[in-house]
Amino acid sequence: MKKKISEESTRLEAILAPHRSIALDALTDIMIEALDELAGYLNTDEFIDSDGWEFDRGVCGFRQEQLEKVFLSGGGERLLHWVAGMQEQERLLLLMAFLNWDRLRMNDFRARYPNSFLKWTSADDESLLEMYSSGNSWRTLSDHFGRNVNAIKLRLQHLGIDLGAEAGRPRFARRSD
Repeated sequence: MKKKISEESTRLEAILAPHRSIALDALTDIMIEALDELAGYLNTDEFIDSDGWEFDRGVCGFRQEQLEKVFLSGGGERLLHWVAGMQEQERLLLLMAFLNWDRLRMNDFRARYPNSFLKWTSADDESLLEMYSSGNSWRTLSDHFGRNVNAIKLRLQHLGIDLGAEAGRPRFARRSD
């Protein structure tokens, strides 16, 4: 069975790889257009003449050094050469900043689990302990509390519940039919 899965995985990767490459190239082109527009804005007289303005920290997911390079490139071909001269990992990090990757991931996570990263209340804790001891499944707990299963497990451990081997595998409620 493992061999078959490995063979399928290799076959699927071969199918997906060129599409990822095309998508990455398209996103990079869009990013370069946006950075070119940003470079033009940063190089306007109005912007340059503003007193005391410095790149003292990152903005919109971009690090200070990245913004400085965009500013210094002046846009156009120099910007294109700067991005093209990056190592692949550096270009991916710039692309992730352009896409505001952290915010996209957070929004996606919050769409699935609306209470993600919110504080647990004492009422939540009591309800969690009661539901857990009643044998509810991880999915039921996750759906009820609007948090992912790992957050549920971590909270139970924080509350002193030793999950043991159960921490690493799904928990299913027994049917009473």
